[in-house]
Amino acid sequence: MKKVLTLFSLLLCALCVKSQIPATEIYLLDIDNHGSHSHVGKPKNISNSKGYDSQPCFSNDGNTILFTSIRNGTQADVFEYQVVNDQVVQITTTPESEYSPTFMDDGIHFSTVRVEKDSAQRLWQFSLTSEEKPIRILDKAVDSVGYHCWYAKDKLALFILTEPVSLQLAEVGKWQTHNEVEKVGRCMVKVPDEKGFYFVDKSDTTQYYISKYSKGGLQVDNGALQFGNNQTIEKLFPTVKGSEDFCITPEGNFIMAKETSIYLLNPATKIWTLLADLKSEGIAGTTRVAISQDGKRIAIVAKEAE
Repeated sequence: MKKVLTLFSLLLCALCVKSQIPATEIYLLDIDNHGSHSHVGKPKNISNSKGYDSQPCFSNDGNTILFTSIRNGTQADVFEYQVVNDQVVQITTTPESEYSPTFMDDGIHFSTVRVEKDSAQRLWQFSLTSEEKPIRILDKAVDSVGYHCWYAKDKLALFILTEPVSLQLAEVGKWQTHNEVEKVGRCMVKVPDEKGFYFVDKSDTTQYYISKYSKGGLQVDNGALQFGNNQTIEKLFPTVKGSEDFCITPEGNFIMAKETSIYLLNPATKIWTLLADLKSEGIAGTTRVAISQDGKRIAIVAKEAE
């Protein structure tokens, strides 16, 4: 039986040692796309809180960003940054910790990894617009969830904290998951207009690769377009060396970050080019990146300034 890791316990251990506290901030940057050229604006600190601030996720309209923040020692809650008002609002205040908030398709709910009282990490649904009680999305048997991605209606890709970590597929209403790949990265991004998602293959420790999982393909059946039942996993191109977080622009270009720099790759060339160097802005240790659906804003996570 595979050993199961616990994301919460790893964070808690880090919090117990002052030098290991994951002190990070979230920065928002405007991005202009002009054909083959892109430019990012000056970064703005939108979390502005001592300690752990991470896992940003844009709403469909790009005016709201959900993120995880630890602001009282060890408790992680979901916060909301309102772009237009330049305000941060706390969304969850629970005895449990919530991580990896992700907007759902209806725009009024979000899914999140909750560390339950038994220390198991399960997927839950919260409402942004009402007092309705949160509900567990998947069967109680599905635990040890680290990160997740909605890649089709009621279908999820899950980063499961086994040893080694694994990529598993789940469906709302079913109690089982299906193990697809081991040694993967935490970042998964839905493929636009397809039943599939991109992820990072870390089986080669010397070089990670962005790969694509596809569930079938568009085909004609009785005169109607629909997806087939076959599935494929395709290794596409190397990541920025040592990085595992990425996002995709509306034009289909990939963005990654490392240290002080942000990089962009056009799949046609498979070459990472420098999009921005933020060293002069005092930003370093960049990891996660997210982009609004209209491609006008990106959010990055970087080390907290000393």
